[in-house]
Amino acid sequence: MSGLTLALTIAAGLLCVAAVISVYLTNVTARPGAIPRWVVVLSCVALLVSIGAVLSVF
Repeated sequence: MSGLTLALTIAAGLLCVAAVISVYLTNVTARPGAIPRWVVVLSCVALLVSIGAVLSVF
């Protein structure tokens, strides 16, 4: 496993945890069903970084 793959894997894990926490917090504190745009962007960034981590292995 290269250093890039390790760094992307760690970043993807942290971003996924942050996305889950932010969705939970916004659903508890905001109107139900109203997920803010920044939470969606954070989730998309987490998904892209995870895909990058998987592709960096090959």
